[in-house]
Amino acid sequence: MPNRSGTADELFLIPYTDGKYCLYAPLQRTTAIINATAAHVISKYLETGEKGLTSKEIGIIHQLKDGGLFGNEMPEPPLFPDNYTFCPHEVTLFLTSRCNLRCRYCYADAGYKSIDMPWEVAKAAIDLCADNAGLLGSRAFAVGFHGGGEPTVAWRMMVRCVEYAKEKAESKGLDVEIFSATNGFLSLHQREYMAKHFTNINVSLDGPKSIQDYNRPTLDNRGSFDQVRDTLRYFDNAGLKYGIRSTITKASVHRMVEIVESLHHQFNFMYLQLEPVWHCGRCITSEEPPPLDEDFITNFIKAFKRGQELGIQVTYSGARLDTLTSKFCAAPGDGFTVLPEGIVTSCYEVLEPTDPKASIFHYGQYNPLTNTFDFDAYRISKLRDLTVNNLAFCKDCFCKWHCAGDCLSKAFEVSKSTIHQGTNRCTINRALTLAWLKMTIEKEDIQPRDTGENDARQTR
Repeated sequence: MPNRSGTADELFLIPYTDGKYCLYAPLQRTTAIINATAAHVISKYLETGEKGLTSKEIGIIHQLKDGGLFGNEMPEPPLFPDNYTFCPHEVTLFLTSRCNLRCRYCYADAGYKSIDMPWEVAKAAIDLCADNAGLLGSRAFAVGFHGGGEPTVAWRMMVRCVEYAKEKAESKGLDVEIFSATNGFLSLHQREYMAKHFTNINVSLDGPKSIQDYNRPTLDNRGSFDQVRDTLRYFDNAGLKYGIRSTITKASVHRMVEIVESLHHQFNFMYLQLEPVWHCGRCITSEEPPPLDEDFITNFIKAFKRGQELGIQVTYSGARLDTLTSKFCAAPGDGFTVLPEGIVTSCYEVLEPTDPKASIFHYGQYNPLTNTFDFDAYRISKLRDLTVNNLAFCKDCFCKWHCAGDCLSKAFEVSKSTIHQGTNRCTINRALTLAWLKMTIEKEDIQPRDTGENDARQTR
C-alpha cells in the first residue's frame, strides 16, 4: 500500500516512477508529481510543522501550499449528515428467485428455488416510498427491479408494480423513476413494454456470442446471445437508455478489448461496465474461475483506452476517480431492497436469512397485520457505522474516498467476520485508481466517469 502522510490534510504519497512520488489530496481534488526530497520534507512538516524545517524546506512547503495541495481549509468529507433520518423514497424489488438462464457464475445460484413476491408486499413498499417522497419534499420516488432471479420472469407482477407506481405518482403529483436490471432474454412484448415505461435499464451481456452463450446458457443449455442481441437492438431503435454489464472470467479476461469493440459495433449503450467474477454461488459448482488480478488490471486498462478511442464509457465499480463518497453502494445505511419473502435488506448480495451476513444487512420485514414494514432501528444505525470513515482497514488508503471500502458483503465474506480486512479487489482498485491518476497527470484527458455503478441497483 502507498505510504500515508498527514492525517489532518488527507495527503497521500504514492510511489510513481523514477524515484518520484505522486502527492495526492483526494478531498481537494489535487495532485502533483514530486521528487523524493520534497516527499521527505512533507513528511517532516506534517510531523513537526515549520519549526523543524530549514529555510529551503520551508520554501518547498510554501510552494506546495501555493499550488493548493494542502494547508488550505479542508473540504468536508462526503459523510452522512448529522441530522440524517432513515426515510427511503427508492425501493428495489426482488420479485422472484426464478430465472430463465443458468449462468455459470451466478452469485445467487438463481433458479434453485421458486419464490415469488406477494402483491401486498410490493404494494406496501411502493406506498412507503411514495409517502416518504412527500414527507421529504422530493418531487419524485423510484421503483426498481433486480434479484437473485430474473425479475422479468415474474412479468405480471412487474407490470402490476409499474402501473401502480405510476398511478401512485400521479395521485400525489410526483414523478416516478422505473429502473431494472435484466438478463435481456425478453420477448417482443416485454421489450415493447420496457422501452415505453422504464427510465433506464442495466442489461447483462458478457460479450460476443461465443462468450455469452458459454457463460449464460438457458435452462435447456441453449445460447442466449441471439435473443439478448435482439432485445438491445429493439431498445436502440426505441431510444431507451441502457447500460451493459459484462462479467469477466479467467477464460474471457484476455478478450476484454474484443468485448469492447464487439459490443460497440452492435449496440448504442450508455456505458459498459466490466467486472471480474466473484468466486461464490454457482461459480463454485461450475468451477468457473475468476481472472487473476494482474490480468484484469492490465486488460481493463487496455479496454478502457480502446473505449475512449471509440467514444464509449468503459467502467469498473471499484475505481471512480471523479467520485467522492463514503459508501461504495447503498448498503451502509439507506438501501431499501425487498426480497420475495418480504425481508428488507440493504445489500443485493445477502439474500438468504441463513447467510451469516443477514444479521448485518437484513434490517426489516413486511408485517401482514399492519400492511407495512417493521424496521430494526439498531441495525440501521449499525449499518451507518460501516461507511469508509469508520473502516480501520481503509484509513491509510488513497482510494478510500473513491471506492469507499468497496463491497462490504465481499469483505465480510473474506474475513468471516464483521471486520473489514480487505479483498483482492483492493489490489485492483488501487492499481486502476493510480492508473487514472497517472493518466490525469500526464494530461491524457481520459479520466473515467461515474455512471452510477456505485449505485447498487445497476450492479448485477
